[in-house]
Amino acid sequence: MEKKRAPWWLWPNLLSLDAPLVALAWAWMFSKAWGVRSLPWELWVTLGVSVWIVYALDRIIDARRSIDPGDLETRHRFHKKYAKVFMAGIFLGGLWCIHSVLFSLAQTVLQYGLFVILCSGVYFALTLNRPRSRHAGIGKNLVAGLTFAYGASAGVHAYSPILPFGDMVFSSEILLFAVFCVINMTAIDFWQLEGEEDEDAAAVLNMGTLLIGGIAMFIYMSTLKRESIFFYEDFYHEQAFYKPFAVGLLVGAASLFLLNQARRRIEADAYRVLVDVAVAAPVFVFWVMIAIDGELRT
Repeated sequence: MEKKRAPWWLWPNLLSLDAPLVALAWAWMFSKAWGVRSLPWELWVTLGVSVWIVYALDRIIDARRSIDPGDLETRHRFHKKYAKVFMAGIFLGGLWCIHSVLFSLAQTVLQYGLFVILCSGVYFALTLNRPRSRHAGIGKNLVAGLTFAYGASAGVHAYSPILPFGDMVFSSEILLFAVFCVINMTAIDFWQLEGEEDEDAAAVLNMGTLLIGGIAMFIYMSTLKRESIFFYEDFYHEQAFYKPFAVGLLVGAASLFLLNQARRRIEADAYRVLVDVAVAAPVFVFWVMIAIDGELRT
């Protein structure tokens, strides 16, 4: 019997390219928020490669830790089948990242990178020590979301001429992105739940999307009044950034909410791809709006 070929839209997920693409998109938007005009091409490559390494390694670990091979999702089966190829790519990618950080990028990138490595270490420690079950749980997803958000933004923030490290840790853009990531991971993780557990999970996801939607509306109304609202961002809180950012958040939150409502009518692999698209949607909306209104002010 001939095996069914994977559809073209699933290949980025199978190759662990979905997460790097999302990270690069949000990193570009972060550069607009922080007024970073120019970034070396090595930073973009290093960001994409480092995110790919973490995701590929995580999927290989999950595949090997699975108790029942029949429970493996498509991407895990693919990584388990081609584990040697992925490990070779991880090794070569690691060499590139080390060389780039040490010899091509600003010294501050290494300092920021150590923080992201620490976050990644905490995540993998949780991964290796959690029970062998199909569901990661909110705690692990929370750490994963924060790690991904900081990883996507650290390199860009390192090139900001005026913003200190603490501003990155408490940046509203990054924290909201982290919430998006947590909802994304939790939605995927809870897809196979049934009965009351499924209803409880759906309620948690709905609450998360409504929370983001509410914050987005608050940001949008603040831009109309030109008031500063978040943490230490008074000096770069610009209507030119936050207005399209808020609209993008609304679109992304609405997309995740609708996908959560329709999850039982969507095939698992398609659902996974669609929630990733929903997380990237705010960047697309942001790009369209600034393309219409003109380049951001700094």
